[in-house]
This record gives sequence, structure tokens and C-alpha cells, in this order.
Amino acid sequence: MNPSPHALPARLSIAVAAVCLAVSAAHAQSPAPGQAPDQAPAPATLQLPPTTPQNPDNAWLAKAAALYYSSAKAGLTGFDCSIYPDWHTLFITANKGESVAEDDPRIALLKTVKITMHARMKASSTLEWILEPNPDKPLDEASNQLLDGMHQSVQQTLEGFLQFWGPFIDGSVVPDSADGLEITHTPAAHTIHTTQSGTELTEIFSSDLVLEHFNVDLNGTSIKFSPAYTPTPQGLLVNKFEAHILPAGAPPEKTQVMKVGVEYQSLNGLTIPAHLHMEVVDTGTFNFAFDGCTTNPK
Repeated sequence: MNPSPHALPARLSIAVAAVCLAVSAAHAQSPAPGQAPDQAPAPATLQLPPTTPQNPDNAWLAKAAALYYSSAKAGLTGFDCSIYPDWHTLFITANKGESVAEDDPRIALLKTVKITMHARMKASSTLEWILEPNPDKPLDEASNQLLDGMHQSVQQTLEGFLQFWGPFIDGSVVPDSADGLEITHTPAAHTIHTTQSGTELTEIFSSDLVLEHFNVDLNGTSIKFSPAYTPTPQGLLVNKFEAHILPAGAPPEKTQVMKVGVEYQSLNGLTIPAHLHMEVVDTGTFNFAFDGCTTNPK
């Protein structure tokens, strides 16, 4: 008997959840941009106090941020797409390369499900999973368990992806303000570091301001991101991630590696995913196609 395909999506979802938790914690603790209080014009008879010199790292951050594509600047608030998982690849990887027919009954059943993603850039994203019942062919217990397990895994994986992809695509991984950050510069690299409430964040940029490493330590759990970008007329667009996930207290050999690739489509002048490839090394692969999309501009 083939291993249950539930095992792969569950482990993949756990890896995605670990990444999301770490990135969300780091993103939440990043200092918000400062707001200067309104000042009324001083009477001519009074001498104004000396102004505090502006932190030069604020200008450096603005220069770095300007290099990257930003969905926020483009005006994208969300998008809605029909989702088509590559079930065959999932089952092959779940069964460690064993032969799985394209017309496997489990795959045929899953293909009857209508999946729609409602992605929101600054709010919670949701997933619709709709299976029209067939009174002439009621589902048995194994089929219902398969559908329930895959529903949860697809939802957790896609919503998790949107959660950790969001800060990279909207440009917020480059902070607006240097307040509360330790920023160092060398001829070879620029480093941003901050620690708050048990979360330690380190971002390392190359000498030409490309973000190469985004490392988070969340109460001992280490997530090390290596993003990659493709140039576009609107700036550098993130198209790949590699994440190394090491749970707190685990030895280095227990590090889990997740590889993510994103292909994009342009719709109404806005950039959204077209294909998503997510692999947890030595565990399995989930591929998704995004089709029939609509966008939600400002």
C-alpha cells in the first residue's frame, strides 16, 4: 500500500508555518517610521532651538528601498484567482518517486474541487474550496478524509506563502526609518540588525544594495532566507526564496530546507503570481497555477 499523501502536505505546511511565524514576528517588531510633530512658525523675536541632525541611515534606507519593486507603490491591494494544484507531482513526491498514474482515482477526485484564492496584501487572505456533491456517487470515508486533509494543507500552504511573500513584494522588508536599528556598512556589505521581544532580525545587503540574507531567530528557532530577484522596469522583483529552518534546540543536521519559486503575470498593469513552486527538500513538492485572476487596485 502506498504511503498516505496526507503526510507530505502536512510536513510542507509545518515548514511554511514556521517561516511565516518568524517573518511575521520580525515584520511586526520593525520600527514604524517616525512622525514629526506639527510645528507652528516661530515668532521673529524668538530664536529657534538647533535642529537635530538627520540620521544619514534614513537616506541610505530610502536609496535601498527605491531599487525594489513595490506592490504598495503600484497600487495593488489584493487579487482573486482560481487555483490549480499539480496533484500528480504532489502524489509522486509524497510516495518518494513511486509510480502514480495520471488518472489515479484520488487525483481524479481532487480535480473536481473548485479552489479560489482571495489574496489581500494588508489583510487576511482566504481560500474557497468547493466540491459539488453528487447524490449518485456518495463519497466514502477515505475520500472524505483525503479531501479534508488536502483542503487544510492547500489552505495553510497558500495562505502561509502569501504571508511571508507579502513583505518582500510590497517593499516593507526595507524599513522606513533607522530608529531602533543597528546599521553597519563595510565595502562588501550593509547589515541591519535589531532585537525585540525574543525576536532577532538580521538583514544583509550586498555592496550594490541587493538583499541577500534575511535571518530571523524566534525564541531559538532559526529561519534563514536567501531571496533572489529579477530586474523589471519598476525595480527588483523577488522571484525565488531558499529558507533554512532549524527548530529551537535541534542539531544542525535537522535543518529543513524549503525552496520557493514564483513566476508572475501582469494584469491591469499590476504584477501578481502566475505559478508557484514550493519544495521542502526530501519531503515533497507543491506546484500551483493561478488563472482567471482579477486584481483589486487602490
